[in-house]
Amino acid sequence: MRARRRPPSPGLGALAAATPAGRDRLVDLVRAASIVVVALGHWSMAALEPRPDGGLRVRNILEVTTWAHPLTWLLQVMPLFFFAAGFTSALALRRRRTWSEFAGGRLQRVLPPTLLFVAVWLVLSWVLVRVGVPAVVVDAAGDAAAMPLWFLAVFLLLAVLAPAQHALHRRWPWALLPVLPVVALLLDRLQGTGLAPLGYLNYVVVFGFSQELGFLYADGALVRIRRRWWVVATAAALGALVLLTGPGPYPVSMLGLPGQRVSNMLPPSACVIAVGVVQLGVVMLARPALQRWLQRPRVWRATVAANAVVMTLFLWHITGLVLAAVAAYLLGLPLPPIGSARWWAEKPLWLLAAAVVTAGLVVLLSPVERAAAGRGHTAPVRWGGVAALLAVAGLTVVACSGFADPLQRSGVVLAGQQFAPAAGAALLALAWLLGRGGPRSARAGQRPGRSVGEPPGSGTGAPPPVSSSR
Repeated sequence: MRARRRPPSPGLGALAAATPAGRDRLVDLVRAASIVVVALGHWSMAALEPRPDGGLRVRNILEVTTWAHPLTWLLQVMPLFFFAAGFTSALALRRRRTWSEFAGGRLQRVLPPTLLFVAVWLVLSWVLVRVGVPAVVVDAAGDAAAMPLWFLAVFLLLAVLAPAQHALHRRWPWALLPVLPVVALLLDRLQGTGLAPLGYLNYVVVFGFSQELGFLYADGALVRIRRRWWVVATAAALGALVLLTGPGPYPVSMLGLPGQRVSNMLPPSACVIAVGVVQLGVVMLARPALQRWLQRPRVWRATVAANAVVMTLFLWHITGLVLAAVAAYLLGLPLPPIGSARWWAEKPLWLLAAAVVTAGLVVLLSPVERAAAGRGHTAPVRWGGVAALLAVAGLTVVACSGFADPLQRSGVVLAGQQFAPAAGAALLALAWLLGRGGPRSARAGQRPGRSVGEPPGSGTGAPPPVSSSR
């Protein structure tokens, strides 16, 4: 008896055309736009500088152009990404009843493209070192490429915590909003002290605040706030940001830079909460116009297309820049002084090169993401949450160590220890084995597969529509 073939997945045009009328398309736009801005920001800030030994090192243009630091208030869009993640988590938690099922569902979407990314870089770094590429060059490239894994670890950790946070939210919907900024401020005071490691809890506190805003938006609570109050909230957050970074102790840049006594991102500070409120205020004020714009077929198809590859773009955009830099190094192209007139004149060419290389990587590798998104599976209830926690640990280890020699301990010291990237990869592989789900039968009236524009790890099945009139 011949096995029945699985029907082909619908194309992007068909998915866009099948979008439910009540779907709040703004979240899809926010998610896709935030990752595109992250990529453009990293490409724009990267500055290559020749090393005395003939190699290259990557610096940040913000180290020499302090006038550009306020631009990071626009470029640091991770709060908007976690706002969108919180919205999707709230919808998924209405359908999923157990912690393990929810966390495992997120993991199944995130892990396949991430495992491919880690495996490729581990093999690549091992080969480069053994064919004679200077280890310092491989280390610099590997450290840069591993940067997205930091936020992916936070993304999964917040997914693990989302059921408990959402349960608290359902009982006291507004309780966490005033509490979390105060906790963030207290943890900020620990930077530079013997208790500084506790300050890394702000990754959960700061982006948990954004997740809470996503919960409120899913409830329709933020939509019911009148425009004049959004103007007040946006202005107040902007004023607080000016005070905190002016007479206050915080730097203007929302990105961590060498020599800073206090960092706004390593770990994130209360200033990032203020930035998130400003950005969300602008989005909510522009919401009616954006919703009308998203009704245009071409705009919506582009949004759906971007969301279909958002994980691949996030994982590989720095690798695209690294490959462009390696090509320039091998061709012997001269590098102008960082921040010079020639450097700025050539920057558009670097942006174009990074975008072209990254686009090629996305086309080549995004089928893994789309395949993971389209599977009608769910993690075993018993092991889904454990697998997600193992994945958080594995991502943290690889992000700390970077992609140097796979078996050599290197990189950032965490809890007094350095790690080898192969150890983190092993934890990720174990998480994948524990988190694999069996076939799932679709519920009545529910289509298997991914909904339009659904983000990494949001589970399967179309979410209930969220009406803007609620």
